[in-house]
Amino acid sequence: MDLKQLAVLRAIADTGSFNAAAEQLGLTQPAVSHQLRRLEEELGETLVLRRRPRATLSPTGTTVLAAAHRIFDEIDDLKQAFHQQDEKAIGGVLRVTASNLGIIYLYGELLERFIAEHPRIEVVLTATETPFDGVRQVLSRGADAAFVAFPVDEPSLSEVVLGETEHVVIVARTHPLARRRSVAVADLQRFPFIRYKVGAGSRVISDALFQTRGGYPAIFIESNDTEFVKRIVGLGYASAITPRFVVTPEPRDRRLTAQKVADGMRPQKYGLVFRRDARMRALNVFAAFCLAQKGMVPS
Repeated sequence: MDLKQLAVLRAIADTGSFNAAAEQLGLTQPAVSHQLRRLEEELGETLVLRRRPRATLSPTGTTVLAAAHRIFDEIDDLKQAFHQQDEKAIGGVLRVTASNLGIIYLYGELLERFIAEHPRIEVVLTATETPFDGVRQVLSRGADAAFVAFPVDEPSLSEVVLGETEHVVIVARTHPLARRRSVAVADLQRFPFIRYKVGAGSRVISDALFQTRGGYPAIFIESNDTEFVKRIVGLGYASAITPRFVVTPEPRDRRLTAQKVADGMRPQKYGLVFRRDARMRALNVFAAFCLAQKGMVPS
């Protein structure tokens, strides 16, 4: 027994005709007869009396139709419960990841606004060392969505681009390159360099810059802790390439200068990824919210 068979029985009862029931359901008349015959065979009872001018239900058919009405009513109630017109009534748990850098500089206020506007959705935020760690969690279904730096070469993921950022070279004000408005790769290769670890968005940018131009400078240290990177740079030990938005007007950053690379670095896009096969209303609401906030995310 399945819903199609019960729908056929209901349509015959409503119309009094096999042909009219077929038209109502978008089926052929033989298909309607076949579905009814299967239902009658399964129950071992005649459900429809084929009379003229109108087909009528047998007493057993009337009993089965009453049960079918209850089933379809419960299905309609269930659909209505999960099809809230008011997004703020949607609830559930949403698991989101972002790198520490992303939480601090890009997505913290966005998440704060989402939580305030959708109190029924519980956001479980996990900090990752790199955006790619978040991608792995989404692919393994350990998270529902991840904030990332693009590109992400995973065809099973949907992408929501929220913005793009320029990368700059940061050095201490006492560094030999500090007085220049822009620096060339050859200039950077003369001094120690702090490199982000593999998987970080800034590492993608620095790899693209140096690996096609003779290789990296001497690596002073690798770290994904941006505050630590800025502190070491501020002490004059090395230079680094970071997103422009991490150099703030706060007093601790005034010891730094930021310069463009004369050889050029493309802006890097960033945003949200989630599985294409995900079926979660809370996730749909979150993705739409993030896209609507696009202009309010720093760049």
